[in-house]
Amino acid sequence: MEELGRLYHANGYTPEAEACWRLLCARRPDEPRWWYYRAVLRLADNDYDAATTLLRETLSRAPDYSPAYLQLANLQLKTGELEGAERDYQRRLALVPRDPYARLGLVRLALLRQRTGEARGLLEELLKDAPNFSTAHSLYAEILAGAGDEKRASWHRWLGVETIRYTEPEDSWLEELEPWCHDYDRLCVLGSVESMREHRDRARALFERAIQVNPAAFDAYQLLSALYFKQEQPAQARDLLEQARPRLAPANPTAWFTYLCRAYRLLGQPAEAERVAREGLALKSDSPELLEALGLALADLGRHTDAVPAYETALGRNPNDASINYNLAVSLLALRRLDDVLAALDRSLTLQPAFPPTLLLRARIEMAAAHWPEAETYLRPLIESHPDDAEARRLFAEWHQHMGAAAEKRGEPAEAERYYQSGLALDPNAAELHVRLGAFYLVHRRFADAIQPLEAHHRLQPESAPGCLFLGQAYAATGRRDEAREVLKQGEELAGRAGNARTARACRELLERL
Repeated sequence: MEELGRLYHANGYTPEAEACWRLLCARRPDEPRWWYYRAVLRLADNDYDAATTLLRETLSRAPDYSPAYLQLANLQLKTGELEGAERDYQRRLALVPRDPYARLGLVRLALLRQRTGEARGLLEELLKDAPNFSTAHSLYAEILAGAGDEKRASWHRWLGVETIRYTEPEDSWLEELEPWCHDYDRLCVLGSVESMREHRDRARALFERAIQVNPAAFDAYQLLSALYFKQEQPAQARDLLEQARPRLAPANPTAWFTYLCRAYRLLGQPAEAERVAREGLALKSDSPELLEALGLALADLGRHTDAVPAYETALGRNPNDASINYNLAVSLLALRRLDDVLAALDRSLTLQPAFPPTLLLRARIEMAAAHWPEAETYLRPLIESHPDDAEARRLFAEWHQHMGAAAEKRGEPAEAERYYQSGLALDPNAAELHVRLGAFYLVHRRFADAIQPLEAHHRLQPESAPGCLFLGQAYAATGRRDEAREVLKQGEELAGRAGNARTARACRELLERL
């Protein structure tokens, strides 16, 4: 009976599943799962009274099962039982500290109680901890709009669309049903949810099962290929797509060609990518996706003059595409057509204001031209919308380094220190920032403060003779004479090998004084 219930539930046969769970509740009432599964089915049918009773039955048998508290709290929020909802959100938080779903529920409670300031504060803290929580961005946008801050509201509305899509919180008892699912569409959805949760092995297994269920449908191949790309496994994506081809024939979807092009490009085979793109265009000549794929392959081959018309033709079919405009800008930049580059990048950002590649390239162009305030206008929103983007953090740290040096020249030491420290918060492995901050402390005779950044620089750049000199100076000034001698000897040797007579002499002179 249990296996039959799982099979019915996992494949969407609700009345049959409910009959099984009801029978199991009567036969084995101490097992909380049966009660929980019944509650979930009643929730899906908007039967709130029955769902509430069943969730409480569940929790009486499993008082530590946090998903049931969240389900019950959300249900009570819908039915206006605000005190009960608050109690159960707090119980969820006691079991899952800093859980974003329970915290979002508390935000909604505060809004229902017309405590807008409290809700705003809770949301700001939540977004610091979970910057990709799209629902929180959308709710924050409403609060900002209500306060008259339409500019920031518009930005957070965009982030609500741009960041990771909302997924239901993890629920181990429902996940136990996944192996019983044999429905193609459900398997694709379940795999997508697991992929967004970064459960990649589980996602791959679900997509593979979907392919077994319906090998002639493309969606699962596409989803599994995307997962391979995310895992930096383009060879597996190529092999999967090539194996799929005879199963999908005679009409291969456009995405089959574009994904295979991407796999070949990532494998460093742009000529193969060009071949596949042209093969697809022979069948679908007006496809902007295939025209873009062709442009990318030609650009990888260094044929930017040929890539530009491919992109322009794609934009003629789909002018509102941020990616095509960005890729056009890259090829135009290679051809040194800067005015056209800027126009293409501006179109890309108009269409998709938080598109990371465009923001990065625009910032690089402004930094190369020493337009530092303009560069910030692209870097700051990029970090806000994609705080984990390593290249964005590295580039913004470089921007902070320049701003710190400029503040030093203006005689603003507090501002310089702030820039250097903020840059290191973005990129803790920025060796140049560490040595800049350390040298700044040496100049201002803050020798003890200089040691940590200079040691970090020495760890990152052990062959740097100036770094050895600065660290030796900090050690000597703080009474760490043995360590100073050791690092200064190393610095003198490194400087001598590099032909840096000035640094070698400075190390030697300090050694003599020690």
